[in-house]
Amino acid sequence: MTDTSANCAIVLFSKSISVLIKDGIRYNFMGKGTKISMIALKILEIKNFMARLFQKNDFDDFLVSEAEVQTAAGYKINGHRNHSFYSEEELKGLKEPDFLSWTELKPLVFQMIRGSKTPQLLSVVFRLTDDTVEQLLADSGAKISRKEISGAYVNLRYQAGELMIVTGTSFCTFVLDKAFEQRLDSYAKEFLREKEIAAEEL
Repeated sequence: MTDTSANCAIVLFSKSISVLIKDGIRYNFMGKGTKISMIALKILEIKNFMARLFQKNDFDDFLVSEAEVQTAAGYKINGHRNHSFYSEEELKGLKEPDFLSWTELKPLVFQMIRGSKTPQLLSVVFRLTDDTVEQLLADSGAKISRKEISGAYVNLRYQAGELMIVTGTSFCTFVLDKAFEQRLDSYAKEFLREKEIAAEEL
């Protein structure tokens, strides 16, 4: 366990999952990473965000690492694609064979949260596609290889009337170069601005 009290966060590591606890809230980042860096953004217009998340295609290119919904019942979704469900030909034809995209899971999650009452919890761990990670790495000028990056994530969490976005980078080895993490943080802010989603950094 690494104590990063300077930014009120604790990072825990294991072989398959990295967990970040910030201000009492738990954020999961699936992957083989040994390190996480992050920024936290508070969404100011939740209704607008949810409309773009479920009614438009703004988030459809993101992959889903995992998702959780708490209403009258609790639901958890593992975003890893079940290869045994597909034929070899179908798998070969998939652009992203390892993770389901948000466009695939969006109707299912929407059915879970729809109703007269808002959910107690909606959490989605978005994973950036390999193409996006490679582009951000090139843009950043970081002196690291693609193989050192296990995953880049944007964690969405709605709870108690507040909606947060937290970025996270998972590395396979200890990395001193912060350039990629900084580029991911700026990418998240640029994405929200482009989609006209108001947010403030905490």
